[in-house]
Amino acid sequence: SYSVTGVQTCALPIWAASLLITFETNSARLSSAAERSLDVVARALQADRLAAFNFSVEGHADPRGGADYNLRLSQARAESVVDYLAGRHGIPRDRLRPIGKGQTELANPGRPTAPENRRVTIKTLQ
Repeated sequence: SYSVTGVQTCALPIWAASLLITFETNSARLSSAAERSLDVVARALQADRLAAFNFSVEGHADPRGGADYNLRLSQARAESVVDYLAGRHGIPRDRLRPIGKGQTELANPGRPTAPENRRVTIKTLQ
């Protein structure tokens, strides 16, 4: 599933999509459900009101594994999303900056291995 939020602040739109993508353990491969969610996000990124913006694509990992490994895994997940958006939908790569966050920003700290801790978030760069 995914959520898309648009908020108008100081005449600059702040836009973020948090994709709840369940990756296999130790994998950065996108599932077919994740690809369907990204198809929706791609249409939004191609919309006129977002065409001028660049985005960070932030990958996250749950705390299983070491911190260094999780940082690399989260980076690989972010790059998988960028590869999909650029390759399948033609979103220019220079609009997308993949960033691995590792295990530093758990969405559900009370349940560390929850799928929502293995997510990708797309945010406008300011």
